Amino acid sequence: MSYVSVGDMAQSFSFNRKSYQLKTNANRLGNELASGRVSDLSKHFSGDFTVISGIESSLKTLESYKVSQKEAAQFSDSMQISLGVVQDQTTKAASTLLLTGSAASQTQVNNIATDVRQAFDTVVATLNTQVGGRSLFAGAATDKPAVASASTILADLQVAIAGQTTAGGVVSAVDDWFNLAGGGFETSGYLGSTTSLSAFNLAAGQQADLSVTAADPTFRETLKNLALAALVSEGALAGDLAGQAELLERAGNGLLSIGDAQTNMRANLGTAEARIETALVQTTAEISALEITRTGLLEVDPYSAASELEQVQTQLETLYALTSRMSRMSLVDFLK
Repeated sequence: MSYVSVGDMAQSFSFNRKSYQLKTNANRLGNELASGRVSDLSKHFSGDFTVISGIESSLKTLESYKVSQKEAAQFSDSMQISLGVVQDQTTKAASTLLLTGSAASQTQVNNIATDVRQAFDTVVATLNTQVGGRSLFAGAATDKPAVASASTILADLQVAIAGQTTAGGVVSAVDDWFNLAGGGFETSGYLGSTTSLSAFNLAAGQQADLSVTAADPTFRETLKNLALAALVSEGALAGDLAGQAELLERAGNGLLSIGDAQTNMRANLGTAEARIETALVQTTAEISALEITRTGLLEVDPYSAASELEQVQTQLETLYALTSRMSRMSLVDFLK
């Protein structure tokens, strides 16, 4: 009569447990060889995660800075392009206006005024540029246009100059509308916020200030002189050819005088762009270095892992062979 002893059962459990352990190790080593990374971090670092945790924390911080740097780069690049358009329109308009002489015909005056009106439209539209749904020159009010439409501004200015019969009177009224505290520009022309746009965080203790708004004096002067000439196309001083020619000449001189201010504005923005680019390059390099270090800490030695896997496979084969042999043993074999 055959039976299984307690010793046989214990031996069977022992074989099964050993088989499970070897299979688990084989799977682990196979996955590590395939991925190139250790799977048991606790064992790999002997329970001390200080170094790898520090690297992960630094990477998260750097990635957040990188997002801010890219956003700042996009914002500043778009601002620089916009400033280029404004300066280009200003330069062309100034050149056109300064060609107007006292002997200019009504047709010439009208044509020049119409051309400048188009430049005014372009500058206003440029100041209302948005990137990613955010206004560039509206300060903290990025969800709003920076300035009113060109037609709205000119309509307000026509009300402001009503009753003026001389070029000097028109110039004074337009100047007051744009530059007086609480005047037309501040109440209905500029639609953005008086609160500056928050600076972009580039790194610890390093920020990029891109707080230029359409309310900046340089922009006000640009809009004022373009509007002064554009008003002629809207009928300012109609019937007074000499007065209209004088308005165009004053507008041209005014635009010519702000060229340096526009250049300085672009230069300052260029400095900020360079700082942003430098920060982005540095952060990218730091992230790359940390990722290389992390990979080195987590990578598996392929030769050691392959050797260990081969050893485990040999042990499994031996265990299977032993189990098979013992399962075929009979009492006669045992007594021999």
